[in-house]
Amino acid sequence: NITTSGSPVAGQMYTLTCTGTIVGDTTLTPVVTWSNPNGVITNRSDITVSNGVLTFNPLHTSHGGQYTCQSVVTSLNISTASVITNVIVQIPTPAVSIIAAIPSQVVQIGSNVTLTCNITLDPSVDSAVMVNTTWIGPGGRIYNGTAPNKNGFSYQSILTLVSLKTTDVGAYNCSVPVTPANSLYIISTTGSAIIQVLAQLVTITATGSLSAGQTYTLRCVGSLVGNTSITPVVSWNNSNGVITNGNGITVSGGNLTFNPI
Repeated sequence: NITTSGSPVAGQMYTLTCTGTIVGDTTLTPVVTWSNPNGVITNRSDITVSNGVLTFNPLHTSHGGQYTCQSVVTSLNISTASVITNVIVQIPTPAVSIIAAIPSQVVQIGSNVTLTCNITLDPSVDSAVMVNTTWIGPGGRIYNGTAPNKNGFSYQSILTLVSLKTTDVGAYNCSVPVTPANSLYIISTTGSAIIQVLAQLVTITATGSLSAGQTYTLRCVGSLVGNTSITPVVSWNNSNGVITNGNGITVSGGNLTFNPI
């Protein structure tokens, strides 16, 4: 009889316990051995065998496969029928994060934005796996990022938004499915991360006359696309620095007024 303990997730401890009994003679204690297609299993750094208990600590994806328990009564040289079980290992969810080229994630409409999706697999994933990324933007639209670039257990995918439009503003999800390359004993997983991309839209309008001696006003309005609850603070400056009131110039609420110009 084989029982299990723990969760078969790579990186965790997982045990298989095999017990053998001789029906009709409880005085006999069978000797239990564990094996796989490579032969009898013995102790090593991540696997221990003791009294019929096979312990993976930690479990690796490479441990996935078929295991056989056999009990033998050495005094009678009798072998019981072998019992086979499959260890199917779950790939742990990868660590996923997104970094924007601009830390505040607030950019100007029309500018370029670079988002980097960083992915880290657990070291217990020691089998061949395929790591892919899907970038999902505002409205569920799919954006084309680079194929994940591998460096050890780390991967990186880059999404560049060229000439940002108002329809590009919003949440971006980097979805990362991790699937086994060629094993029937490994279960896929998916990790993800979300980042908000906000954009600032600035418009300038003019009223009045540019004729000397007349009143002329420039009005600057800033808005945060994707978050109307935030009102940007507007200031005016020229080559001499920030413009303040004086010498026929007033600055108020985004208005820059020359009276007279």
